[in-house]
Amino acid sequence: MKKFLCDERLWVRWLALSGDAALLFITAWALSYRLLPEGILRGRTAASMLAGETAAATFLVEWGRIFAVNLVMGSLILAANRVLRFNGFALGYLIPLVWSVIYGITLGTNSFAIPLAQRLAPSFAVLERAGVYEILAYLLASVATYRWPLYESPQLFVTNVTPVMPRPSLSLPRAERLGLLVAVIILALANAWEAYAIVNLIG
Repeated sequence: MKKFLCDERLWVRWLALSGDAALLFITAWALSYRLLPEGILRGRTAASMLAGETAAATFLVEWGRIFAVNLVMGSLILAANRVLRFNGFALGYLIPLVWSVIYGITLGTNSFAIPLAQRLAPSFAVLERAGVYEILAYLLASVATYRWPLYESPQLFVTNVTPVMPRPSLSLPRAERLGLLVAVIILALANAWEAYAIVNLIG
């Protein structure tokens, strides 16, 4: 798997990391749906605390708020990728994988700030929700900035890091720049979809 996650081709890295995220997401969703109480994460995740528990009065305001929150969250991936790579993997790879698990638990326990009428059982109906596409955007941003780390370590929890030489530039190859742009576009569209659903649900 490592050779795919560290492949020179952006699309190979994206597919490989998305496959890992999908496995974690589906497992977390299925187990939490069966085993955890409803609403267990409501108001406890960073994104939900930033977004608040009430919808805005208009679609544009709601979209702007959701998009801003997601850009802040996405910047954590870019910052992590700039700092470190371990065993060849950029540190930012871990963040959307963790979020995939959290989103799976959120779905399985109906822990949304504005909850659904009932829990969503594992099914392809999830493809009608914006969260899946937000995760895909985060995964794409992560692999697009895979070449950024300034430091490297043989393992994740090791303190003897060494500088990457030559020092990686923030400038990205054309394919990675395009990938990062596409990630932002996917995120903006997914957030618009989410804002529309929220405003119409409340309205």
